[in-house]
Amino acid sequence: MGKSVHVVLLAGGYSTVIAQGVSVAAEAAGSPGKLTGALAAATSMGSAVVPALLPLDGAPALVRLLKALKAVRRITLAAVWVVHNESDTARIMGPGGLFGPSPASDLGLPAVNFLSNGASGPDNWRGETADFRSALAAILKSGSSDACVAGISCTLAFMPNYNLQRLLEHSYLRNRDVLGFSLLNGVDVALLGSQGHLETVPGDDLALPRLERLRPLSDVSPGAKVAEPYLFLRPETAAAVASGAGGPSGWLQGLGSGLMEAGTYIAGIDLMFGRYNLRTAEAADYADRFFAFCSTAATDPAKVGLKPDAVLRPYDTNPGGTQPELPPVPAAGSFIGRSTAANFRFDVLDGTAKSDSALHGTDYEAFTKMAAAFNSRFFGDAATSKAAAAGMKHYLLPPTFYMTAYRRQGADIML
Repeated sequence: MGKSVHVVLLAGGYSTVIAQGVSVAAEAAGSPGKLTGALAAATSMGSAVVPALLPLDGAPALVRLLKALKAVRRITLAAVWVVHNESDTARIMGPGGLFGPSPASDLGLPAVNFLSNGASGPDNWRGETADFRSALAAILKSGSSDACVAGISCTLAFMPNYNLQRLLEHSYLRNRDVLGFSLLNGVDVALLGSQGHLETVPGDDLALPRLERLRPLSDVSPGAKVAEPYLFLRPETAAAVASGAGGPSGWLQGLGSGLMEAGTYIAGIDLMFGRYNLRTAEAADYADRFFAFCSTAATDPAKVGLKPDAVLRPYDTNPGGTQPELPPVPAAGSFIGRSTAANFRFDVLDGTAKSDSALHGTDYEAFTKMAAAFNSRFFGDAATSKAAAAGMKHYLLPPTFYMTAYRRQGADIML
């Protein structure tokens, strides 16, 4: 297995659920013209809302993902493939579209390829799995048969400074096919309700569990472990999926489930906090406003009532401090030594902490401070905010923290 990775961004598809939610929001506001940001953009799309093109803090979800990939350095990006609706071709590549004639150089990426899925509307879109297969076929046709492939749905949005590098790196180091999952928190439950959740069922009780199967989530509550639209495939599995392995399931999570049912070993990787699903109008509005809140806080924390130590900054291990150049990526399956970030964040274990709180100065503390400050304004209900905070506590590491591969990933996945 080579160290290079192709990344497929699934920017196709339409959401009637978001369209319906926007109609409700417009009626509540008294007029569609009173909606702003992501909701205003969704209104202009009518009944065929494309989540990938919704602006989050002013930048479409697709563009945000592409820019996040620019920071990937320890995994070699062979190329990025964007699968989009035929109906969005002009908005993406046409005059005045999102991308100019040289998107790779504009974005600082090695190569960016655009593929149309042929869909002109919700009625003839074949689903994420079909879009993913078309990209896999194009990758194999290009002669790249020894590289891993990561598929990411553009319905999955990551907050500013989320470290996609770590997500791809840890997926690669598993030396397995990998499906993303996360723990629902109070905000997820408030924004998504029971919309589209598939629960992951582990096949063993190891630190890096094999996922046995997925099933509809019956109890939608904080702490439930659900599948996310992120799938990382080894070269041989990518070739098999291109030929039909995994079945015809429409969504990326469903493809992962189909592979499990066929006996493929699929490992799980926790996307951790900072990921948001654009599956409802409320969720899109929340992500848009929260990302804008984060951007404002990064520029001037005082504007949003925060102190500097409550703000997440890229690749910092200490407020104001930047890590040195990252070392090369190890071979798949290698042991990763305890990182600088982990030493800093969990210095309480070494007896060197400067605070009584094990979370003091950590990225998690910064995240919870920012999220709590924003949630109290967005929801306008102290009870809801408290419920959200309680859900987030599922990501706290216990006092008996030890550096298993899973917890190394947990320490490193953000910033």
